[in-house]
This record gives sequence, structure tokens and C-alpha cells, in this order.
Amino acid sequence: MSQPRELSFGTAGMRAPIGPAPDQMNIMQITRITAGLAAWLSQTIGAERAAHPHTPHLGLFSQEGPLRVVVGYDARYGSPNFAAAAAEVFAGAGFEVTLLPAPAPTQLVPWLIRTRGLDAGVQITASHNPAAYNGYKVYLSDGRQIHAPVERAIEAAIRLVDDPLEVPRVVVRPTTDQIRRYVDDVVDLIAPPQADLLRVTNERSALKIAYTAMHGVGGRALTQSLQAAGFAQIFPVAAQHYPDPLFPTVSFPNPEEPGATDLLLETAREHDADVMIALDPDADRCAIGYRRADGTHVMLRGDDLGPLLAVRLAPRIDAVEHPVVAASEVSSRLLSHIAADRGWEYQETCTGFKHLVRAADDTQGTLAFAYEEAIGTAPAPELVGDKDGIATALFACAWAAELKAQGLTFADELNKLYKRYGRFRGAQIAVRSSDPHGLVEALRSHTPDSLAGIPVEATKLHCSEGILFTGAGVRALARVSGTENKAKFYLEVHRPWEAEDSEELLARLSTAVEELVAKL
Repeated sequence: MSQPRELSFGTAGMRAPIGPAPDQMNIMQITRITAGLAAWLSQTIGAERAAHPHTPHLGLFSQEGPLRVVVGYDARYGSPNFAAAAAEVFAGAGFEVTLLPAPAPTQLVPWLIRTRGLDAGVQITASHNPAAYNGYKVYLSDGRQIHAPVERAIEAAIRLVDDPLEVPRVVVRPTTDQIRRYVDDVVDLIAPPQADLLRVTNERSALKIAYTAMHGVGGRALTQSLQAAGFAQIFPVAAQHYPDPLFPTVSFPNPEEPGATDLLLETAREHDADVMIALDPDADRCAIGYRRADGTHVMLRGDDLGPLLAVRLAPRIDAVEHPVVAASEVSSRLLSHIAADRGWEYQETCTGFKHLVRAADDTQGTLAFAYEEAIGTAPAPELVGDKDGIATALFACAWAAELKAQGLTFADELNKLYKRYGRFRGAQIAVRSSDPHGLVEALRSHTPDSLAGIPVEATKLHCSEGILFTGAGVRALARVSGTENKAKFYLEVHRPWEAEDSEELLARLSTAVEELVAKL
């Protein structure tokens, strides 16, 4: 008889549908995971502190106090109960626990870990997965997500937990609200010098912003942040502003999905907004849109927003000694060209921010900026060691206000990049499947010699089971999603600025890949 499947850590924690099975999210599962994590933290950090007895950090195995953790959660079904269960298990294991009092953006957990010097943190969230899912994300004392081999070690500790009903639990009283303190820190990132305060205030008060929380937890934090930063004309998508675990107005609560931003674009047209903001349900990812010169509205791709923000944040990046900027292997190559031009060290990592935030670990530099195409950006990794949708929105809006005062938009800034580095245009094709691994494996067994009439070479991806096709000015990458049951194809063409066939070539490449997938 086969053993039941167990949950394992993926691209961003553990995620699964809510249900009673061993490979689903439920109270018993949360209890097991937390008990295993607590045991691993106690053994690992305890051993470290025993080896360094004079380290001033308080800990479970010192005489000065217990290990300290924070537990947060989103607004999905089960999240409050799952968070309470995790907090009680930590407390039963002797930890000092900070339990957030209400659903909050994921980035509050890594932010609290760093600002308070905590030993670890857990966020109960399934991010942008469908309504039936929930998840469990773990951060360590550096405020960064766990990664291999730590993930495998924690999974081994979880398997040692026999009966979840026998795990000790102690009731934990929630702490006070922490969003206001986080808002203060993140708004400080775009605070102008006193000499520029009047000008900046006037510019920001003239900017019209439409935004959506996508039925998630970011509405309150984003509203407070925009208001505190001086943006007076902000228009939420009312139907999506408050948390709703059913996500009733979208098929998938992901700003990247077709149709997900339709209500946002409608709100932008209604108020003639200059900028649009779409947060994902746990508010750590952010999509940005803008009004074109002809009055229409369009959303930027993640591969447009990332390089744009890197250029905008160049003074901050240059201020870092030996700055490192990073993008994932599925993201545009544009950032690598910008980095080479500006003298920044560029690192390409595996997909997921647990890898991106460690891009500088094996270098002599410091991570100053990171992004991936899936609208995830770490614009201030010194504050939050993960992607941060609220900070991303603030930086984008501050820039948009300046551009509007000059009669410019993000399109003008993007064209400046293209004129300097060539046209980078990309697209993504997602194929939902019950067996996405089988789909990618079939592609590996039937690799084409050319795509869109251009000869290509196929190579295995360094980080995953995916495959990369490269040819003259074209790039196509296939991999299995780490958070959903789908195969994803990332396409990009790179043409000189003078060439005007980039969109036509991208369309041909997309058609070629779709036809290839249909034959598998």
C-alpha cells in the first residue's frame, strides 16, 4: 500500500487546498508543521548559541530568555485558526510568540523579524493561489524565507512528529496592531528633503491613483501609506477593497491573470487615473499601470516594472558599497544590460524570492535591488528581505507624480531604456494541467530545432527541470510553476531600437510555442 503524500516546501513555502487529507491544509497539519519547525529551531539555534555563548542574542538555550517568533496570517478561510494553532504550538514549545491581531500583508513578518531581532516567523498565506488553498511560509532570523537545505531539514523534523493531538499548546494573546509602524517605515523610503517638500507635496496631490487589494489584506496598509506619503486623490476598487476569501470578482486572485485587473481599469477610466496599482491578496506583489498619452490605460508587465524601478532607484543602489542587483532566470535580460552599464554586479538566480534575496551571499557585495517577472520586487531589501508590494507601489507613485509634472509617463521612461539597450519585449503562456511535469518532460523529449523560423539551441535550466531555447534575438523558457498546477512558458525578443519588428517577432514566437505545446 502506497504511503500518503506529504506536503513539502516549494517556491514560496507550503501550499495546498484546505481539507482533511495528509497533503492538505488543516489544523492537524499546521500543528505537525509547527511542532517540527519548533523542534528544528530549538536544536539548530540552541546549538549555535552553545557554540557562541557570548553572543548577546537571547535564546531558548540561554539563561536570558526564550526564542522569539512572530506569526501572521492573511484573510483566507482557516487563516485565523491556523495562525492561532501555530502560535499555541510555538508557545507550548517554550517560545515567546508575537501573534498579529488581524489579517495583514505578508511582508510584516520579515519586517518585524528584522526590526525586533526575532529568531523566526511564520505567515499563514497562499498568496495568489485560488480560494480553496492556504499555505505556510517560514522566515528565519535574517528576515528571509527558508531555502534548501534548510527546507529538507525542517521536513525531516516534521516527519518525526507522531501524534499532533499530543503536541503541547499554550494559548497566546494577540499583540497590538503593527501596520501603523510598518507604514511609518515604508513611507520614510520616499520622504523628500525639507527643501523639496512643498514641490513634492504639490506633485503628489495632483496625481490620481486607482488601486485594488484584490479581495486581500493590502487595502488598509496601502491606503494609509499613500495618504501618509501625501497622495490625496486615491480611488479604490470598492468591490475588491475588503478581504473576501471567496475572491468573488476574479477567477484567479492574481493581477497577472487575464481579466483580473478589469475592474481596476474600469475604475481608472472612471476617475481618469494617472496610475493604477494592483496588489495580490497578501500584498507582497504589486502590478503597476498608467494612463497613456491618448488617455487609455495599460498595465505594465513585471519585466517592464522591474528594470524601470531599478533605474529609478539608481541613487539608492549607487549608495550601497559594491551593489548587487538580481533577477530570476525567467525574467527579462534587460536588467543585466542596465547593471553592466552602471557598474552594478548582476546576479541571476533560481525562481522565487527565497533565492533572489540571497543573490549577494556568494559575492563581496550587498543586495540593493531584486525583482522577478511575476510582479515581485524588493525595492528596499535592507528593510524587508522579501518582495514588498506596498513599498513598490509607493516608489512607483512617487516617480509617476514627478513624471506627470513634466508631462511624461512610464512609457517615456521605458522608451529611454529601449533606445539605450535595445527593445526587450516579452510574453508569457500558462498551460494549466493535472501533470505539468509530464508536459515539460514531453517538451524535453521533442525539442524543436527552430522557433518562429529562427534556429534555436535547447539547454537544461540550471535551477529546475525546465528547458531553455535560445536563438538570434529570441529566448523561450519552459518550467513547471512552483505554486500552481501549470506549466509556464516565458518568451522574450531583443531587437535594436531602430528595428520595428519586435512585436511582430514576439507574436510569431508565441504562435510557434502554442503550436508546439498543442502537439505534445
